[in-house]
Amino acid sequence: MLARNIAKARSLRPVGSVRFNSTDQPLYLNPHKWEGLPADRIFELHELRKTALGDKYVPNDAERNAILSTFESLRAPKPTLAYGYEIDNFKERMMNNTPSKLKGLPPKLSNIRVFDRGATPHEERKIEQMHRISAYEMPLLAKFRQEYKPASDKEAPLRLTFNTDFSEKHNSDNRKVTLEVKLKDLDLNDKQAVKFKLLSGNKFNHNTNTLKFSTDRFSESTQNARWLVETFNKLLTESKDLTKNTFDGVPVDKRHTKPGKQQPRFPDDWKRPQDAPVERHRIVRRLTEAVKDLKDKEYISNLSP
Repeated sequence: MLARNIAKARSLRPVGSVRFNSTDQPLYLNPHKWEGLPADRIFELHELRKTALGDKYVPNDAERNAILSTFESLRAPKPTLAYGYEIDNFKERMMNNTPSKLKGLPPKLSNIRVFDRGATPHEERKIEQMHRISAYEMPLLAKFRQEYKPASDKEAPLRLTFNTDFSEKHNSDNRKVTLEVKLKDLDLNDKQAVKFKLLSGNKFNHNTNTLKFSTDRFSESTQNARWLVETFNKLLTESKDLTKNTFDGVPVDKRHTKPGKQQPRFPDDWKRPQDAPVERHRIVRRLTEAVKDLKDKEYISNLSP
């Protein structure tokens, strides 16, 4: 009996060497169970483990492997291939595992040489289609040709001037717009013209009888142009309305207008028409232009239905 008790005592482990099951510990103390969890959860457990252990924190391989497993989920997704041309040679031309020296070389068991530079076939087809249109369809538009007749000053009296400075993008002059209009194009009578001059103030030039003012108060030139047109319409409407006030006793102030420079006038005796250059008879050029016009008419007549 004594020998049996001694054997049992030797087989018993000391209390300090007892191992606890990992299921009894919280999850943040078991990094070997982190792998496979979402990336946010893994980093949250990592911070909890560092906070709980404090100075005794030592990273282990299980924790490193769990963090490394999140790289694939955090990586930006690669764009899918929307259109692959020449699918037979896709592997040799586009695959990342192909060495750079071998890219563009003809694939194995193929006599077709594949180049990795130059225009693609579908771009070449677009250019060819544009050439066909310019050669066979554009000449047919000649029958719709009309003479350009610009609008008269009475129909479109306003003249807007825009400024564009390509050297500096944020230049304030790029949004500046100037409006200019002549008094004779507004069809105003004498009283309306006087009222228009008084309301215009120093924006009216009495030498040329034109109204000119500009603005750059808005960030876009189109907004400034719209403001100028609206302001001019208000001014014109107020000038035509003689029921409120005609300003009969108010003189027109012309002090802001500087006197214009007089053009020099030379006496008629100085004119010498005999010294003018003689116009040459360009017979060859005229014949060439006539032949070109004739050829163009014949070519267009054959294409026109």
